[in-house]
Amino acid sequence: MTYPLNFTRRAGFTLMDLLVSFSCCTVAACLLLPALVQWQATAELDTCKQNLQKLGKSFHEFEQAKGGLPPRRTGGFGNTVYGGWGAQILPHVDAKLNSQFHHDHDFFDTINKKAVETKIATFICPSAPQDRFLQIRSNASAASANANKDTLFEVNAAPNDYISSNGFFMPKSGYGAAWPEGLNGNQRQAMTDSENLPLSKITDGLANTILIVERAGAPATWKMDKKTSNDDTLFAGQNNSRGTWAGYGSIAFAPMNPATDDSLRSARGDSTDCSVNCNNTFGIYGFHEKGANILLCDGSVRFVSTKLDGLTFGRLTTRDDGQLLTNDSF
Repeated sequence: MTYPLNFTRRAGFTLMDLLVSFSCCTVAACLLLPALVQWQATAELDTCKQNLQKLGKSFHEFEQAKGGLPPRRTGGFGNTVYGGWGAQILPHVDAKLNSQFHHDHDFFDTINKKAVETKIATFICPSAPQDRFLQIRSNASAASANANKDTLFEVNAAPNDYISSNGFFMPKSGYGAAWPEGLNGNQRQAMTDSENLPLSKITDGLANTILIVERAGAPATWKMDKKTSNDDTLFAGQNNSRGTWAGYGSIAFAPMNPATDDSLRSARGDSTDCSVNCNNTFGIYGFHEKGANILLCDGSVRFVSTKLDGLTFGRLTTRDDGQLLTNDSF
């Protein structure tokens, strides 16, 4: 094609061109952003599930080697140093880091400081806030191989977003009225204290009994998607702190009444009770929409919704209540 002699080709874009292009890009970004956010949320949820699957494999490797599931917490229960299931299965999670960890010393001991302050990706859900640690201060226990019992040891322990149960508190009214009082004790779960629990003790079925659950966000406390102003004393400052992979690995579980802060004993035994994503102090809590992950004793991972009722929660937590569940119960 030829142009007349007086034709002049325009160079660059006009202001109108730029405004139109910017508008188009803005519209495209607005359309794509929700999809990107959803993609990220799905990827984080998948990673949490994969973490639990890896931990389940490590639990089973430990069980095959030791004849039982590891203790959920040690120290303060017999002649044992302070720690929990995370330290017990560490050889199967991270053999290299385990070579730096001294199991005959408390987890907060100076000799374990470097290892305990190391974040392990398998113990962390990417959906939860990432810049976290638990500041622990304590003296050596009587069982520790460290002869120095006077020095106050300090560590900034790396987090753990998964935890087991050391008891269940069922409401006494409504759906909890027929729950046997003896099942509210803290020795009816998949793991116990300071000793390995044989799988034969889990008589309700491995596929229907909780081993660990997602309980993310420590040391901060979270209730109904909101962060409270202070860190919970269960999470930091003590030798029995929860929320670090190296320390105590269990808390009491309970449904809660969302209308009150008394989450441990507040449930009313009706449909208003909340069992999932209610709070990260006494139960299942994930930074996911509509639910969170649990690891069952057979190594399978399930996503439980925020509609999980308190009675089913109690039955899943208790290893021998005799009330068998089906796969479609939760």
